[in-house]
Amino acid sequence: MTVDTASENIVAPVKPEIPFLQKWRSFGTGLGIEVCQENLKVCLTVVRPNGIRVVDAIEVLRYRQRPAAEWGAEFQAFLVKNKATHLSATVVLPNTDCVCRFIALPGVANQDLEAAVKYQLDGLHPFAEEDAMHSFGRLEAPRQAALSLGISRKAVIEDYATLFDEAGIAVRSFLTPAAAIYSALRVLQPPPGDQFLAVHEVELGLLVYGETPTHPIYCVAMSGNEDRAVSIASSQIRLGEEALISSLAGVLPVADRQATGTVLSYAASLTGALPGQGLALNLLPSDRRKTSSPWRWVPTIVLMVLLMLLGAAFAFYQDYENQKLLTKLDAEIARQQPRLSNVRLLDTQAAASQKKLDFLATYSRSPQQDLDSFRELTRIMPMNSYVGRMEITPNEVNFGGEIDQSMELLKMLDSSLYFKESEFLAAPSRSDKGKEIFQIRTKRESPSVAVQGVVKAAVPVAPNQGARQ
Repeated sequence: MTVDTASENIVAPVKPEIPFLQKWRSFGTGLGIEVCQENLKVCLTVVRPNGIRVVDAIEVLRYRQRPAAEWGAEFQAFLVKNKATHLSATVVLPNTDCVCRFIALPGVANQDLEAAVKYQLDGLHPFAEEDAMHSFGRLEAPRQAALSLGISRKAVIEDYATLFDEAGIAVRSFLTPAAAIYSALRVLQPPPGDQFLAVHEVELGLLVYGETPTHPIYCVAMSGNEDRAVSIASSQIRLGEEALISSLAGVLPVADRQATGTVLSYAASLTGALPGQGLALNLLPSDRRKTSSPWRWVPTIVLMVLLMLLGAAFAFYQDYENQKLLTKLDAEIARQQPRLSNVRLLDTQAAASQKKLDFLATYSRSPQQDLDSFRELTRIMPMNSYVGRMEITPNEVNFGGEIDQSMELLKMLDSSLYFKESEFLAAPSRSDKGKEIFQIRTKRESPSVAVQGVVKAAVPVAPNQGARQ
C-alpha cells in the first residue's frame, strides 16, 4: 500500500445514496463545540434533506483564563445573532480527556449490554474503578454486534459540566471524537467505504480515524509526521491497500461552505442536528443534560392532536352510526311504501269480504236454528194440543192455540234447552169445546251440540208424537 499525505488523497464526495425515509426525516439544527486546550471552536449547522448549510462559526479564545460569564456572554451574543438561543450544544471532548474503545458483543440482547460492558470495563481504561464513568452506543448494520465505548474520569466530566453551567451554555451531550465523527459521516450520505482512514490535525498532533471489518470504529491521537501516523494506524486496523486515505474534512458530508478549523465542531453540529440517527453515546450525566429545542415538543404535540381527534371520533361515532342507520331505514321505508299501500288495500278488501262472509254465515245459521226451535216445540207440544198461530224471531217465539191444561205447557217449555222464561201474553180462556185458549211468549236459547245430544238421548221422541198446526 502506498502511503500518501492526507491532503494528497482528498477525493470529491459522491452524491448521497441513502434510504428515502432516512433522507426525508433529516431535519434539524445543530450547535457543535470542540473543546481544545486553549479555545472553544463553535459551529452552527442546519441540516435539510436537500443539503447542509453552515450558518456561522466562531472561536472562543482563552476560555480557561477568562471568567466564564465573560466568554459565556460572547457565546450568547453569537446565538442571538443567529437566532439560535433555544439550541443546546453538542460538545466534543479532547481526545486527551477521554478514551475511545470498541468491543464486540455478538448475540447479547440490548437489555444485557450494560452488564456485559461492565464485565469488560476494567481492562479498557487506565483510571481507577471508582473514578471512571462510561457510555456506549451500538454501531449500525452490518456491524451492530460491536459497540463504541467512551470512557472518562468523573472529575473531568464534572469540571466541564460546571464550566459550561457557569457560562450559561446549555449542553445536551458530551461526545468522544470517535462518536462525533462516526455519526457525522452518516448524515445525508453513506460511509466513505467498507474500510477507510481519515487524518485530522489537532493542537497536540494528529487525530487518526478509521473503519475496517476488524476495527469497526478506530480513533487515536498520534504525534509525529502524517506518513508515520497513517502507517501505524493502517497496520493496527489492517487497512487494505486500495482503501481510501483522506483528510477528515474530505470524508465528512459536504456543506454549502466549510468553516476553516472547525472540522470536529462541524461533526458535532451534524450529530446534534440529527441525534436520533447517531450513536447513543453521551458521557454527560442525565441529570445535567439540557434539551431546549422546540422540535422536541413536536412528537408530544402530534400525539396530543391525534388523541384529541380520536376522542372526538369516539364521541361522535355513535351519533354518526345512528344517523347512518336512520338514513338506511328511511330509504328502505320509502322503497317499501308502495308494497305497504298494496298490503293496506288488501287488508281493507279482506276485512270487507270477511264482514260479508260473517253476515252470510249468520244468515245461513238462522234457518237451521229456527228449524231446531220448531222441531223442539213440536216435540214438547202434546198430541191433544193445537197451535193456530206461531211467530219465530231471532230472540223469541210467540205462539197461540188450544190445549187441555195450559199451565203444564209453561213448565214443559222452561225445561227445554231451547227455551226459557216462558210466560202467557194473556190469561187463558175456555173455548166452546172446553179447552183452554192460550197465548205464550218464550225466549230462545242455542244449546251446545253435546248438551243437545245428552238431552235427546235422555228424552227420546215417541214415533207418533207431534203437534197440529
